[in-house]
Order: sequence, then structure tokens, then C-alpha cells
Amino acid sequence: MLILDRVHFDHMTGADRALQIEVVGLFRMQVERWSAAMASAGGWREAVHTLKGSARGIGLSALAAACEAAETAKDSEAGLADVRTALNEALGALEQFAAEAP
Repeated sequence: MLILDRVHFDHMTGADRALQIEVVGLFRMQVERWSAAMASAGGWREAVHTLKGSARGIGLSALAAACEAAETAKDSEAGLADVRTALNEALGALEQFAAEAP
């Protein structure tokens, strides 16, 4: 599965590079909050659900799929481990995207 769907990201941002960089920055800023919520027993499902929507919005398909699976997983720890792995991969893809020349 594609980590960052650039065609989708371009579509959602009108291929505006400055806007894309801003969105990447906002996403990165939220990661700390989502990660903290995922570590709490009571708030992880809401955090995963919110992360799923944000991921879908910018074309992070693999992350969105991992979040969706975690929401319904019987073993929440395994589901969250998959989300954390997918989140790290997504952050790497966004880092690469941001580092590329405009």
C-alpha cells in the first residue's frame, strides 16, 4: 500500500507547494498529541479515529488503513503497534516530501 499518495495530496491542496508544506507542518505538530492520547487507556480510540481522518485527508493511505484496523481490533495493543509503525513510515514519507525541491 502506498505510504503517501501524492496525487491525492496534490488534489486536496491544489498542488500548492506552500500549502502542502504548511499541512505537513500542522500534521507533524499534531503527532505528539495523538501519540500521547494513544498511550492513554481512555483516549486511544478517539485519537486513532482523528488520526485516521487526518491521514486520509492528505493521502496517507497506509496509516489510515492501520488506524481503521486498530479501531476494531480485539487486541488493542497489536492494533496500536501497527498504527505506530505506520505513523513512523508516514512521517518519513512526509519528511522526504518536504525535503524535495519545489
